[in-house]
Amino acid sequence: MTITETKKEFGIGILRGNLFWLTLCQCIWSFTTNIPTSYVPLYIQQLGGSPADVGYVRSIAALAGLFLYPLGGYIADKSGRVKLVNWATLGYASSFIPYALAQNWQTVAFAAFWQSFVLFYMPILTVLMADSMPAGQRAAGFGLAISIPQAIGIFAPSVGGYLVDKMGLIPAMRMIYQIGLAAGILVFFIRRATLKETLDPAKAEKIDWKNLPKVFRDSYSNFFQTVRWLPDPLIAIAVMQVTQMFFNGLAGSMWIIYATAIIGVTATQWGLTSAVQGVTNLAIAYNAGMLMDKYGRRRFLIPFTFIVPLFPLAFIFLIKDWWGLAGLAIVMAFTNAFLMSGFQSLLSDWTPRERRGRVTSTVGTGSFYVDIRGTQGGGGMLLFIPLSIGQALGGILYMQSPTYPFIVCSFGMAFVAIWAYLKVRDPKEIEK
Repeated sequence: MTITETKKEFGIGILRGNLFWLTLCQCIWSFTTNIPTSYVPLYIQQLGGSPADVGYVRSIAALAGLFLYPLGGYIADKSGRVKLVNWATLGYASSFIPYALAQNWQTVAFAAFWQSFVLFYMPILTVLMADSMPAGQRAAGFGLAISIPQAIGIFAPSVGGYLVDKMGLIPAMRMIYQIGLAAGILVFFIRRATLKETLDPAKAEKIDWKNLPKVFRDSYSNFFQTVRWLPDPLIAIAVMQVTQMFFNGLAGSMWIIYATAIIGVTATQWGLTSAVQGVTNLAIAYNAGMLMDKYGRRRFLIPFTFIVPLFPLAFIFLIKDWWGLAGLAIVMAFTNAFLMSGFQSLLSDWTPRERRGRVTSTVGTGSFYVDIRGTQGGGGMLLFIPLSIGQALGGILYMQSPTYPFIVCSFGMAFVAIWAYLKVRDPKEIEK
């Protein structure tokens, strides 16, 4: 898409057309469905689970993606992106029902599995965004698309923390999940009414849904074909993704457990930490994207990947109270402002439009970061098994010693940084 074509669409600045509506919908998610995410590990414990069970729940959720992710990428590149996104959005909204009704941690495990099962459309959202912005402005575009929803949702976790401390964890979580269900239905109707297809109609093919076995067989066959097709620059990013997803998974669910049990922060304070991250990211993200669009991704991404391994060590050895945690969150948010939009842009820069759905569903969106909220964005087929193993192992390691998941995570992310230095580079010509 050219800059001239983008200016003809509804929106503000670079946020036009699909990018505007996708960002708006993400703003709605950020202020509603993202509220309980940080508190799920505590929710599992309140419903009778142990730290190891928290790891198992996250592990099961990660495995769920193996079932439909190839189908999502296959449909997106064969028949189009938008219909897939619309109906999968409704499926995602329905996952909040078992969360709200859970009477034990096993029900939360089912809810987490179902939510990840229907999240196969998430990489396609990144594809829609990449398709809907000028190639030379992708880092800035992704920076805005990431930072604005985070800004809108800056105080959402704080609201969640306040409700948890005021109402009690379980009643608060039930109410928040009911709000999430309503928000999900609203997002479904907005996306259905506004999103426009970006796949060239001349290249679209009709899928024979009456022959489901063939559809699944073709989609998984396309997954293996995509893996074999990957050029060296995308293989380098894929290796990064697989490795960082495993080591991130080790610590992912343990940040809040460690912070509340060892450091002694309250749920409200944890929510304020998320607000601090959101403000910092909002202040940095767009300018970070503009710098990478102008001077290239690599010269910024490589230095920041070498800072990442220090975060888990700082968390367990230096942080003694909420103020220290807030300071760490600021440094993390500044670093992630470059890493998140930079690697997402780099993946799109290397991938032809007609393969973007399958590649993204295979290797993820290119998201790379370490976050105290433990979020794991950018799922792809190659990532689910290492993430699942990492999540399960993280809970077991925490039971041995609360510091183990973070120490191992740090060493793993150091390896990732070295790999990035040796292998990651900018393309000479950016894919449209």
